[in-house]
Amino acid sequence: MQTMYFIAKLCTCALWASTAIHTLFHYQETTQRMTQKGIPWAGILLVPVLVMKLGGTLMLLTNYFVWAAVLAWIGFLIFVTALFHKLYDKEGRFVFPEMIQLTKNISLIGGLLTLLLLDPDKPLWLVSLLQKY
Repeated sequence: MQTMYFIAKLCTCALWASTAIHTLFHYQETTQRMTQKGIPWAGILLVPVLVMKLGGTLMLLTNYFVWAAVLAWIGFLIFVTALFHKLYDKEGRFVFPEMIQLTKNISLIGGLLTLLLLDPDKPLWLVSLLQKY
């Protein structure tokens, strides 16, 4: 089970690390895209996003507070999904690529919840909260 848990963490980290690295090499482009979406202070806000993506990746790979990284990523995905992925454009037309992005993020949240459940080191308060649901 430990091997499968590690493989699941590794697969999850691939997305977060690759998007962080892409953002680092395309920082200006990413801030422009964020600004176009109406995000104020995009250049400043992108720094903690990069820290969360790269730091979370390191946390999962080193098995250090996996639950905290997972919760941060889930919160980030909820926020970004609500902010960026609108199913309808300004003219009211359904936008299929946005539906794919939205459902991809929901799927990622499902995988992250699984990692959270499998994490043997999560704190007791989180264990009791998860047992309620």
